[in-house]
Amino acid sequence: MRTSILAIFALALAVASAAYYGLSVRNSAPLLISQVGPAGSAMPAGAQIDGATTSAQAESESTAAPAPPPRRTDVDESALRYFAAQGDIERLHAEIARLRALYPDWLPPDDPLDYSRSGDPRIEALWALYAEGRYDEVEAEIARIQDTTPGFLPPQVLVDSLRLAKDREALVKASNEGAFATVVDVAARSPQLLTCAEVDVMWRLAEAFAQTDRADRAADAYRFILQNCDDPGERQATVIKASAFLDTAQIESLLMLERRGDDGQGEFEAVRDDLARAMVSRVANEPDTTVAASYLDRLKTAARRDGEPDDSILLGWYSYQRGMYLQARDWFRAALDSLKSPEAAQGLALTEAELKNYAVAESVLYEYRNVSDDTIKVYLATVANLLSLEPPKAIAADVLNRMAPVVIEKRDVVSAEQFGWYAHYLGQETTAIDWFRAALSWDPEHEPAAYGLALALNALNRDAEVAQIQETWRGRSERIANLGEEKDETEPARTAAASTPARSRTTTTTTRPSTRRAAQPAGCTTTVDMQTISPESALDRGWCLMDLNRTMEAVQAFDRALASGAQATRKDAAYGKSLAYLRLKMPDKAAAAATAAPQEPARAMELQSAILADRAIGAFRLGRYHETIIALDQRARFAPERQDLMVLRAFAYHNIGRRSDAKRIFQALASVGNKEAMRALGDL
Repeated sequence: MRTSILAIFALALAVASAAYYGLSVRNSAPLLISQVGPAGSAMPAGAQIDGATTSAQAESESTAAPAPPPRRTDVDESALRYFAAQGDIERLHAEIARLRALYPDWLPPDDPLDYSRSGDPRIEALWALYAEGRYDEVEAEIARIQDTTPGFLPPQVLVDSLRLAKDREALVKASNEGAFATVVDVAARSPQLLTCAEVDVMWRLAEAFAQTDRADRAADAYRFILQNCDDPGERQATVIKASAFLDTAQIESLLMLERRGDDGQGEFEAVRDDLARAMVSRVANEPDTTVAASYLDRLKTAARRDGEPDDSILLGWYSYQRGMYLQARDWFRAALDSLKSPEAAQGLALTEAELKNYAVAESVLYEYRNVSDDTIKVYLATVANLLSLEPPKAIAADVLNRMAPVVIEKRDVVSAEQFGWYAHYLGQETTAIDWFRAALSWDPEHEPAAYGLALALNALNRDAEVAQIQETWRGRSERIANLGEEKDETEPARTAAASTPARSRTTTTTTRPSTRRAAQPAGCTTTVDMQTISPESALDRGWCLMDLNRTMEAVQAFDRALASGAQATRKDAAYGKSLAYLRLKMPDKAAAAATAAPQEPARAMELQSAILADRAIGAFRLGRYHETIIALDQRARFAPERQDLMVLRAFAYHNIGRRSDAKRIFQALASVGNKEAMRALGDL
């Protein structure tokens, strides 16, 4: 290292001797402080020292002179040695020029690192402390010396260097702490810091401008670096850093300052992929902001070419935040195939959840569920969503068996509640009771679990326990209080009770930022917070959503309408909610909704007939043929049996062994031309 520094110094000395220190310091030119604040002193670009001689003259004089002139020993060379020790060639040049201007007959030392000819050991000690960054100790030592040696003055270059060092330290500290206004203030009072020797300081100043809503000033700072500084790595880093704060147009203006080599290759070509990554990363979680197609396409090309999972994950989040879920799924899947990454798994799970593929989402995320608090939250939300699919889907036993212990371990109330509803739907009332009680043990105030528990107990005719729950929730839950009041004693307990209430859909959560919504126009084409509109408006919105076949949203709107104090509004809301659940093939929920407000006889009969018809169809699909017949018998009290339901009844009879009854119905239907009955007779 010493040899290298001496070689650098020898070169500087040769240049100085040849041109009498006609120094070019373009790379130390300060950023125009008019962009920051009050002007300050700094060496101007291209500064030269008067009295320069030509190289030829210097050589001639050297040849003619019998011996070099005696060297002055009264010049403070401590700063010179300090800059040489630091390898700071630019400041070394500047200090040589300064001393030459002050002392025209002064000659630089042959070895700037030789301390044997030091003028004042106290000053050397001060520089040593300065070199170690012990700035407070430098000031303390100066004060101590001045106390013992009145009139002692440290070298002005040390004083200036110390002030700049402390300002640099204060600026970096403010930048790290996000005190961006302070960064600008410090830079304003120390313009000498804004040179190519202090590129990090200029980067920090540019960030401070950007963070204080002065993007144009930030662009000026980045532009200054590219116009004046030569280090290739710093130039490339400058455009990357700028991409985190500037818009596309400003970035393009900076790229126009690209220098080209002898081969015609642009200096920024090597970092254009990184530039694309930085720009996409910056807006990945800003759904309302897009990246120029050229940068997006470049990153896609790099991701496909290199197979870098981080690129695929970045593109996945970019697509996810913009609702492009199919594209997001492809990118997250590619990333996960390349590297088993928790972030890729979480992104894929969230995307599959948005596509309503909850079973896939659960299987993807199960392995990574405990990686972080975020992943376990997403996993549990996925479990709840899988269990609460409408209508419920069959879930493999091994999947249920792996989900259940996680729910119990994490004491997740919502997932436990959904396990209860799932078991209730399958007619496993004892299991449902266990899950609802587990949910209540973790959160005694969770009303949906209390309601589910009451329904499951009611289905088993455990009236005393139902009454106990009703007493506990008296005055807090109308639906629990009213449970069983209209129970038809001739109907079996499970089918007579209104089961599976409106389950609270658990939406999947994420650390990335939610989409900002604009003001909602009239109608129902956009999403609104139901709590912000009146019950009457919610009723109108519910019917509008039904027309658009957005049935689950219609249910939420009718729920809001049920909060109205007007009886007519409540009746219509209950009617609409029942119809919505019927459309969703959820007759039990439709039955529960119908009891929310009393209906006129004709409308009540219409709903009851539809509910029983759907209940019969659902029971038949589950292979519960006796329940199918019971539901059809119940319906026959309210309305004549349609041909499709007669076919259903006949098949139910056939499947429980009442073949003669089935054949009689098929023959009656075939006589009026029913083709399905004709085919059934042929099979029989």
